[in-house]
Amino acid sequence: MSLIPEFAFSPLHGLLVLGLLIAARYGPILAADRAGLRRADFFPPLEGREQQAMPVFMLSQLALLLYPFFLTLKFGTPWVWLGAPLMAAGWLLIGLAAAAFGRGAGQLASGVYRFSRNPMYVGYFLYFAGVGLATASWLYLLLALIEQIALAWIIRSEERWCLAQYGEPYRRYMQSVGRYLGRGQRQF
Repeated sequence: MSLIPEFAFSPLHGLLVLGLLIAARYGPILAADRAGLRRADFFPPLEGREQQAMPVFMLSQLALLLYPFFLTLKFGTPWVWLGAPLMAAGWLLIGLAAAAFGRGAGQLASGVYRFSRNPMYVGYFLYFAGVGLATASWLYLLLALIEQIALAWIIRSEERWCLAQYGEPYRRYMQSVGRYLGRGQRQF
């Protein structure tokens, strides 16, 4: 990992990274229910710091999606061996969460949503961290961390919206399943 960020145009690596992510995110939703796309891209109303976090989230996510076109996967190095399993785990988690999400609102207390209220976001972080390692890019890893911090604020608006929509059942769900990982009292 070099201190100087890499910028070498690499369209095939960018397409690979972006294509896998889009396939995991939207493929299962399209297969289950096209109406799920509207739900998948919905952001509830933001308040206070959530509003400040949204542009940071959007810009960091844009950078995370475009920067791989200027990075190369470090095949034949330990970086790929460190990053590829994280990418695979993130990709799988995004796909499983998207499949559950595509089945419909109100059905999210099953599947991977039994272990995380936000498995898709956990999957994104794993995937992006894996890309950062597989490309040996500290800048990409930093962007993934910035995105995750901004996302933590946005998740609060989603939870507030879900509480307003689903009431006490969602409150019980929040008490039994962690925001990112965990069940019961041991949550993260």
